[in-house]
Amino acid sequence: MQSFSHNIMVSTELLALFPHEKIREGQKELVADIEEVFDKGQVLLAHAPTGLGKTASALAAAIKEAQAKNKRVFFLTNRHTQHQIAVNTLKLIGQKTGTKIPCVDLIGKRWMCSQEVSGLRSGDFMEYCKTIVEKGECEFFNNVKTKSSLTAEAKYLISEIKKRGALHNEELMEMSKEKKMCSYEVSLALAKDAPVIIGDYYYLFNPHVQSTLFAKLELQLEDVILIVDEAHNLPGRIADMLTSSLTTVMLRNAVSEAQKFGYKGLVSWLQDINSVLLDLAVFTDNDKEKLVTKEVFVNAIKKRTDYDELINELEIAADEVRKKQRRSFLGGISAFLDAWLGEDEGYARIIMERQGSTGPMIVLRHSCLDPSIVSKQVFEKVHAAVLMSGTLKPTFMYKDLLGISKGIEKEYASPFPAENKLSLIVPETSTKFTVRGDAMYKRIAQICSEIAAKVPGNVALFFPSYYFRDNVSAHITVAKDLLWEKSGMTKEEKEEFLQQFKAKKDKGAVLLGVTGANFAEGVDFPGDLLNGVVIIGLPLAKPDLQTKQMIAYYDHKFSKGWDYGYTYPAINKCLQSAGRCIRSEKDRGAVIYLDERFAWRNYFTCFPREGLIVSSEYGKYLDAFFD
Repeated sequence: MQSFSHNIMVSTELLALFPHEKIREGQKELVADIEEVFDKGQVLLAHAPTGLGKTASALAAAIKEAQAKNKRVFFLTNRHTQHQIAVNTLKLIGQKTGTKIPCVDLIGKRWMCSQEVSGLRSGDFMEYCKTIVEKGECEFFNNVKTKSSLTAEAKYLISEIKKRGALHNEELMEMSKEKKMCSYEVSLALAKDAPVIIGDYYYLFNPHVQSTLFAKLELQLEDVILIVDEAHNLPGRIADMLTSSLTTVMLRNAVSEAQKFGYKGLVSWLQDINSVLLDLAVFTDNDKEKLVTKEVFVNAIKKRTDYDELINELEIAADEVRKKQRRSFLGGISAFLDAWLGEDEGYARIIMERQGSTGPMIVLRHSCLDPSIVSKQVFEKVHAAVLMSGTLKPTFMYKDLLGISKGIEKEYASPFPAENKLSLIVPETSTKFTVRGDAMYKRIAQICSEIAAKVPGNVALFFPSYYFRDNVSAHITVAKDLLWEKSGMTKEEKEEFLQQFKAKKDKGAVLLGVTGANFAEGVDFPGDLLNGVVIIGLPLAKPDLQTKQMIAYYDHKFSKGWDYGYTYPAINKCLQSAGRCIRSEKDRGAVIYLDERFAWRNYFTCFPREGLIVSSEYGKYLDAFFD
């Protein structure tokens, strides 16, 4: 890792913008480093634990740099709660400086729409929006713009919003809807000269969205100071954006749609595509997945019809369908066929059988393995950037995965009192496939039961899978209520579950969860709502074909295939789960990693070392900590 050139010094200009009364000692190093990186036009990859004040540090430094060099700040996050925190931070900066700092808080266009668009997929919504705007049928758009200019009413609303300073998207949407105006168009008009734009990752890392937005804002990447929050999620999110899938369920729905609207010619073509998938889906092993080339699928379609003409006919029909019912499955088929013609380098083409909600289905996927296909250019062009997360470990992996050439890596210490946290690796059991069985399940259950009894109040147990969880939990005996999370819980179910769990804090309850699932990330349990977390084993499932392709790809590119494609992502999930326990300097709690492999050198080096103990005497340490 590169080091910084200065003693820990923060400029007076930045201090004037810092939103709090003073910078804490642990925070001061982070603030100074970000300021130096922005000044030098570099990229900082910061593993910065919870509590350091990452948002305040990054925004203050970015605004100072933007004001000095006429740049724009993009604060990108994948969490809705972080939008609110960023907006509130800007409000505090405005209060301290006496100057309101306008910002635009962008969420997806579909979520800002005042039309009735619930249930529409992203592609369908975009086409529906485009159609009604072009036909002049959207009153909300018409109230904002006439041809290419803003209406007088819109100009007045925008001037009033600017006077308010930083606003959360919900506040702006409420003001826009009250005037029957399109909140997205109002946001874009504000964004043309707003010094700070808050949004999701896709505003910079989805090529189509970025080019459209920047063209409207008359902006270049070189004008941008970039802050990426929760940056450990960025590689996966980019890969998801660049991945396309076609399923037999999609085709079945598209056939029904074509029949309903009288596109008889398309029905036979869609049935032909379905036949191609079924012909390709001949598997020689129980995994029911295999690689397939671009040419095999394209040539199979060409034997039945012209490939390009099929894409065109599907899209024309989809446009007509959207005029009648707003959404179209035909458009999804067209989009996939077009995406399938994309690059091979950095992608895997896989056909597989998977279990859907109505039974088995065939899935053909053009799957992105390499997020740097998009991110490399972004980080090369932006003026400067900081990527920050409490679990950005190892930083060198994220530097490689995202193609960051001018990157500086740094890990920061936790600002919380060391005596408030017990970190313990208990090398007594293993979740390895080779040792799984009733005896091991019972032993793990015994240790979990003893830990749950010794930790006062609520405890969360995170298992490597639901199957493993259910085998162990059958043997757990503790005088606390057991609450099982479910796969695929709705937002409402999650909220109800959390309320039940939190309400039991005095008597104590045990959350039986899964690492990387519903409650392992993005959920806070402040104060005494959660006093202990146990991470049972590494979530190292048997590698599927995509994981094998990723391992092979990163082995070829970096000679670190197993690390980057398998081991480190599993460790990161464990660290995310562990982070649910201590969220403030006043919280106290125990974090226990239960598996002998956590003590192995190749895994152990990934953990924060502060106060980390390896011992089988968990009872002794728990008694002393909670006494």
